[in-house]
Amino acid sequence: MKIGRSIRCLINEDGTPFDSSELSIICKQLDGLNNNERIDYRNQNAAVISKHDEAKILIVSGPGTGKSHIFLDRIHYWYKNNPEASILVTTFVKKLVVDLQNDIDDDKKLSEEQKDRITVSTLHGFARSIVEKNHGTSEWPFRAYFRIIGQPWEKMIWSDVLAHHPEFDKRDHTREKFERQLYDNSFDSDDWLKLKQTYCTLCKFYNVAGFADSIIRARIALEENRDLNKDNFFIIDEYQDFNLAEEALILQLVNNAKGLLIVGDDEQVLYEKLKSGKATLIRRLYKNRDYVNAMLPFSGRSGYHLVKSAAHFIQQHRDSDCIEKIYLPVEVNQDAPKVQVIACATPATAVDYIEKFVADDKSAIDERMKKLSEGKAKDAFLLILSPDKEVKFFKTKKQDKPRQNLFRLVSEYKTESRRFSDDYYKILNYYSLAKYPKNNFIYRKVLYYEDISEEEVHYLIKEAVQGNKNFFNLDLEEIEKTLNKCNDIKDILDSDSSIDKKIDELSGQIAINNVERLKDDFERQDINQDEITKLEHEEEEKAELEETEVKKMSAVELLTIMGSKGLSADHVIVIGFDDVHMGRVTKNAFYVAMTRARKSLHILTALKSGGATRAHTFLNQLPENHAEFYSYKKSKHIKTALRGRQGFIDYLDTINFASRRRR
Repeated sequence: MKIGRSIRCLINEDGTPFDSSELSIICKQLDGLNNNERIDYRNQNAAVISKHDEAKILIVSGPGTGKSHIFLDRIHYWYKNNPEASILVTTFVKKLVVDLQNDIDDDKKLSEEQKDRITVSTLHGFARSIVEKNHGTSEWPFRAYFRIIGQPWEKMIWSDVLAHHPEFDKRDHTREKFERQLYDNSFDSDDWLKLKQTYCTLCKFYNVAGFADSIIRARIALEENRDLNKDNFFIIDEYQDFNLAEEALILQLVNNAKGLLIVGDDEQVLYEKLKSGKATLIRRLYKNRDYVNAMLPFSGRSGYHLVKSAAHFIQQHRDSDCIEKIYLPVEVNQDAPKVQVIACATPATAVDYIEKFVADDKSAIDERMKKLSEGKAKDAFLLILSPDKEVKFFKTKKQDKPRQNLFRLVSEYKTESRRFSDDYYKILNYYSLAKYPKNNFIYRKVLYYEDISEEEVHYLIKEAVQGNKNFFNLDLEEIEKTLNKCNDIKDILDSDSSIDKKIDELSGQIAINNVERLKDDFERQDINQDEITKLEHEEEEKAELEETEVKKMSAVELLTIMGSKGLSADHVIVIGFDDVHMGRVTKNAFYVAMTRARKSLHILTALKSGGATRAHTFLNQLPENHAEFYSYKKSKHIKTALRGRQGFIDYLDTINFASRRRR
C-alpha cells in the first residue's frame, strides 16, 4: 500500500527484511515531506500496521516513535475481531509498564470488562505469578507465597551455596558467573550443575527464587501445566533486551497465540552485561518469514536537531548485521534547539552550569513538581545522566564539593521517598521472625544480622536440610537464643511506649545506624501485624526497582545512563563525557541517553574530573550541522560559542596545556 506522496507503507507482508536500497530511497522521500505530510504518513502507516490481519507482526521501532499508540490501536483491533480476547502486554522496564497501564485505564474506547482482560506486567512479574500459581515446578516445588531474592540477599544466598562445596575455588565460581549461565539457560560444566542443584535445594528450603531463575522456573511451569496460560493475544515490548532464558519463556508462552505483536530495536540493547541481553534475538526474528516485518520511521518525542543528531550518531556505529531502519523527526523545525556540547575546565564548573540551568527554569520545574504530585505528569523536567551512579568523577583529592553540590541540588526536587531505611527493614525482619518462626528465609536474614559465623550458619543449614526440618525445629541453643531476641524486639514494638523509648530499647538489642532516619520511618509507619505483609512486599519491590534503577519520577532526577531506559524528560544533561568515564558506556547506551530529551540536550565535558583530559571519542560522531559547541566559565556564568568541534577540542587542549605549565 502507498501513502503520502506515493510512498509505500513500511510493512513487508511476506516477512522479508526491508531492502537496503529501497529503505534509502524511502528515507529520502520521507525526509522531503513537510510537517503535515509527515504526520499524515506517520498516522496512516501506524493504522495499516495496527489493523493488519496477520497474526504475527514484528515492528522495528526507534526511540519515541509511538509504540504506545500502536499497542492501544492493536488492542482495539483485536477486541473488534475477537470480543473474548485475553491480552498480555509485557516488557522489561517497570516504568513502561506503569505508563502503559495508565494509558489503558484512561482509554474510553475500552470497556471495563475488556480492561479486566488485559494484563500489563514486566516479564519478571509475570514469571513470578506463574511460578506462584504452579507452586514452583514438579522437581523444585515451592510453598505458597514464595519470595524473590532481592539484591541485598543474593550474596548471602550464594555464600550458603559455596559453603556446601569447599572443593570449588570461590574466585572462579562467582554468583555473577552463575547468573550469566541462568540467563543463557545453559551451564558450562558438571561443577556448575552441582552448584545449580545446591542452589535450587536451598531455594526450596528458604522458599525463595532469584530474578534470573524465576524465568526458567516459569517456563518449566508452563510446560508442565498449559492451563496456567490464560492469554491468547500478546504484545512483547523491548524484545532486544531479553536474554536466551527469557526468549525460551516467551516462545513457550506464545506457542498457540491467536495474535502476537513484538516490538524492539537492536540498536537500543542495553543489558548485555546486566542480564546477558542479546541483539541477535531480534535480528534472528527479523529474518523469520513467519512474521510480518514493519517499521515506525518518525520520532515525535524529540526536536528536529536532536533526532537528526541521534540518527547520525548511531549511523556511524551501525553493526554490519544490524537491522537497518529509518529514524527521522516528525516535525521539521530548523529553529529548534541544537545539541549543546559544553566544555568545562573543572567539575565545579560543570556543576555550576547545571545549577544555573535549574535556577533559570525554577518556575517551570516547580510547576512540574506540582503536576507530578497530582498525577497530571509522568516525566521529569530534567534528567541528569551520568556514566557513574555515585558520580565519583566529580570528587577531588582535596574536597568533595562539586559532587556534594550536585546531590544537594537534586535532593531539593525529590518527591517524598516511599522507601524505608535499612534499619527499619532489619527490625521488620526480627519482628517477622517472631510472628512466623518457621519462615526459614527470614530466619536466615536474622542470622545474618546476628553476625553468626559462616561455619556455624553452614552447620545449621545442613542440620535443617538433611533432617527435613525448619530452623525453628532444630533443638539448638543458637536457634532458641535468636528467637528469644526476636520476641523481645516484638514486645518492644507492640508496647504503648513512645517512639523515642522504643528506639532506645531497640538500641539495646541491635545496632542502629541512623536513629533520626529510623524515627522518621516509625512516624510514617509502625511495624505491626497489620502492616507486616505489605512491608515485606515493599522490601521485595525495592529490590526489583534497584535491579533496573526505575522509580517514581521527580522533577529533577540524577541517574545513570543505563537507568534512563524507558524514561524521557523535557531536558537532558549528560555529564562525564570524557576520555576516562564514558569509556564504560556503549554506543547503544549513549544513543538511548541522547533520545531521552524532548526539547534540549546538553553534553558536558569537565576536565580534571577523575583524570579526564579530553572529550570522549563519541564527540567525533556528533554532526556539526545539528550541534553547537561552547565553553562555560563559572566566574561569569556564561557560555561562549566555539568554532565547531575543532574549536571545542582546541579549547580543552589549551586548558590542559595551561594546567601542565602551572604544575
